Amino acid sequence: MKGKRQWQPRELRLVAEYLEKYYSKYTYQMRVRLGSLHPSLRWEEMTEEERRMVGVWRRWADAIVVTDSEVILIEAAIRPEPGDITKLLLYEKLLYHTPELKDVISDRYVVKELVYALEDPLVVELARENNIRVRYFKPDWVDDYLKLLYHRERRSPLTNLEDLK
Repeated sequence: MKGKRQWQPRELRLVAEYLEKYYSKYTYQMRVRLGSLHPSLRWEEMTEEERRMVGVWRRWADAIVVTDSEVILIEAAIRPEPGDITKLLLYEKLLYHTPELKDVISDRYVVKELVYALEDPLVVELARENNIRVRYFKPDWVDDYLKLLYHRERRSPLTNLEDLK
C-alpha cells in the first residue's frame, strides 16, 4: 500500500494553466464567490472589507472568464465526477444572484465549461446532455500525479455506454 499522499492544490494548478493557455487575452478570475448573501445582511450597506469577510460563506466557481459575448463558468477536475456537472448547473443559477457580477452578465451569454485531465466518457456525455462544454486538458505534470494514485484511481470507471442508450 502506498503512503499518505501530500495534499497539493493540483486542480487549482490545472485551472490556472488552462486559463493561461486558452483565455489569457480575456479577463478572468479564479475561485469566484457566487450567489447573494442572506437578506438580513444588507450588501449595499457593507464596506468592501465586510463583504469579503461574509462572502466566504458562499459557494465558489473554479474560474470565470469574461469575453465580449460570454461569461464562462469553469469547473476543473483532474478526475471528473458527476457532481462537477451539478456544481456547474448550480453555479449558473447563483451567477444571476451575485451582486458583484450583475453588470458583467447583463449582456453576455453564460457558458458552463468542464475542464478535465482524465477522461470519463460517461461524465463527458452527461455534461454534454446538460449543455456543458467539455474541454480535455492534460499538462505533462498530471502523469506524475497519477503515478501517486492507486491503480483503480488512474482511470475512469469501466461503464459500457451502450448499456445506457
